[in-house]
Amino acid sequence: MRYIDTGAREAEQALGSWLNQELGEAVDEVRIQSGFYSGDALPAFTPTLRALAQRDAVARVVIGSNDGGTLRAHLEALIAELGLPRGGARLGVVYFSGAYFHPKTYHLRRTDGSQAAYVGSANLSLPGVGGKHVEAGIILDTREGDPAPILDAIAAATDAWFDGNRLGIEVITGLGDVQRLLDDGVIRTAAPPRPPRPSTAGGQPPARPSLQSLVALPAAGPAPEQAIPAAAPVQAAWSALPIEQRTPPYPPYLAFAPGATEPTYGPDALTGVGLGDAVGIIYRISRVGDKHWRLADGTSDISIPVSTVTTLRFGIYEGRDRPRAEFDLQIRYVDDAMSLRAPDTRAGIMSYGFTPGDSGHADLRLALPRAPIVDLRGQLLANGTKVPEAGELAILEWPTPASPSFKLTFTSPQSALGTTLTQVWQAAALADRLASRGAAWLPVGVSPQW
Repeated sequence: MRYIDTGAREAEQALGSWLNQELGEAVDEVRIQSGFYSGDALPAFTPTLRALAQRDAVARVVIGSNDGGTLRAHLEALIAELGLPRGGARLGVVYFSGAYFHPKTYHLRRTDGSQAAYVGSANLSLPGVGGKHVEAGIILDTREGDPAPILDAIAAATDAWFDGNRLGIEVITGLGDVQRLLDDGVIRTAAPPRPPRPSTAGGQPPARPSLQSLVALPAAGPAPEQAIPAAAPVQAAWSALPIEQRTPPYPPYLAFAPGATEPTYGPDALTGVGLGDAVGIIYRISRVGDKHWRLADGTSDISIPVSTVTTLRFGIYEGRDRPRAEFDLQIRYVDDAMSLRAPDTRAGIMSYGFTPGDSGHADLRLALPRAPIVDLRGQLLANGTKVPEAGELAILEWPTPASPSFKLTFTSPQSALGTTLTQVWQAAALADRLASRGAAWLPVGVSPQW
């Protein structure tokens, strides 16, 4: 038995570190109870859940939808990864009035019959599993001498939710149950904004320290087609492409086209995993990102949130050994009075800082070509319009199988679109649902039609 606590801000103290180690072994059964759930934690379990589904092995998951807060798209992703309907898998959603379903237990039974479990405070969410939140728990393992009856009891507590008719649980057999839960208010399609934080006398929320994730989760790989939210507008079916990992030196969450020795391009650079109920990001322009608008020397790029990386399938940039995926790029400016477009071009996303001597901070960047932005800059100045600058918000729409191009939209902060972007960003920040420090998720319907 051992105690882990992310208050120490050490990666090995995070639940995700334990999962990355244990789920690499041969596992015959998985059981989870989690008071809160979000789909961004699924990549930690995806390879194991899919392996269990292939042989119809035991996977039993009970999640809370406290206050009806579980999102439809996230529930549908979990249904798909469990492979429902099938005999060995069970999924339950618990919702009480005036009380919470609040346990957090993770139980594994290995193929050799040994058992391991985590019991603590970490929910099945990226902040919980990855260690962004301060969490504490106990790890038990029969290999280390912990009593088998205790671990049996942890497993039995999960199974008990499916025995008889316990109050509060909705047993899910497949995607057909999702609409019923939505109609009954057990789940919802979008997260509500949190109430504003307390303000100081000056009218601004007090500044407080922030924390970052301690553990990066592995890439999920191509998702089953049924994981795509039924309510999302899908113009063409996502095609699951084969992937491979190249560790070391690259992290396990980077997916590569098998055997690729040059950059992937367009549809071949997509894994088959979408962004769920988002269609891209709203990002804050940096001083690097506005270089071409200022006619400054040097390269310009957009920092790409690591949380989007499961959508991308990389090759290798010759001579640099950097993972690279290339896409067509469309760029425009839209405000209340006009819509201007630059010539289409091609751009690449690369990771930096993984190979010896490579500069960077283990980050992803979309390089911005100079020519189309300078062209758009000239059009704006000819119309007497101020060009975009650092600190303003812009839109980056993600490629899809039907339209495998990145689409970049700039606007004036004072325009109707600029006001909407600010509102979406502020709501995401209050709800702690930013895609990264410099980006918010872009919901369907915010970006003007191309």
